[in-house]
Amino acid sequence: MTADAARRGTRFGIIGFGRIGRRIAERLAGTQDAPELAGVLVSAERQQAVAGIVGEERVFTDPAVFLGLGLDVVVECASAAALAALGPAVLASGADLMPLSLAAFADHVVEQRLRTAAATGPGRLEIPAGAMGSIEFLAAAREDVLSAVTFRAAYPVERWRGSAAEAMTDLAGVTAPTTFLRTSVREAVRQFPRHINVAVGVALAGLGLDETTAELTADPAITQARFEVEAIAGPGPVYLRVDGRDAPLGSDPIDYTTFSLIRLLRRRQARIMI
Repeated sequence: MTADAARRGTRFGIIGFGRIGRRIAERLAGTQDAPELAGVLVSAERQQAVAGIVGEERVFTDPAVFLGLGLDVVVECASAAALAALGPAVLASGADLMPLSLAAFADHVVEQRLRTAAATGPGRLEIPAGAMGSIEFLAAAREDVLSAVTFRAAYPVERWRGSAAEAMTDLAGVTAPTTFLRTSVREAVRQFPRHINVAVGVALAGLGLDETTAELTADPAITQARFEVEAIAGPGPVYLRVDGRDAPLGSDPIDYTTFSLIRLLRRRQARIMI
């Protein structure tokens, strides 16, 4: 963030306004030392509904008008397709980009396009930790012989139904934790784009999508997702684990994904940056 941006306060925009985009807007609205929500980019079909939440003057359907707002940072929480289509333009506009739909990086061409746009700037890519909670250990370990990283995702058996997992294991017969796929993060995300966005953040922080291993498990003993990272590096081994929070059936509990984005936005205006 530039000195001018720090003086005037951070202006941010949101691409997409599903549950995470709405949570960010509502949690930061009117709070002390929070960045200013300058605009939300949505489809024309959603314009009226979103205007009722954030105000008509903040809702846009034209990307060019949205990117002309003079934003310091844009949070993408729409879709992998939206990130692929709009990411380079966001960076070229001068805004930093916090992408949430990291499954877009599984496509080699899209990954290279985003990396090139970030290298060209003037905006920068800032990868949020998302549901993993913290990926700083991996980024630090990369400075001293980070040699192996494994990401593990375990879901209740029911969460895998309707996905490619049904062709890899007999979900109906799973009575104990069953790992049904071990491959690169890139290949795992290609096959399960809706399940393990978080794995891409881990890979980008460490060894990359092709050199980071992903293990996917169906576990009948758990009721929420469980994510683990194991890494071998010069400073010592790293082991991280984040468990999902149990909640009543039909509820929509907030997870670390939302909070990781809010933290990064608040950090831009904090006098003590953590």
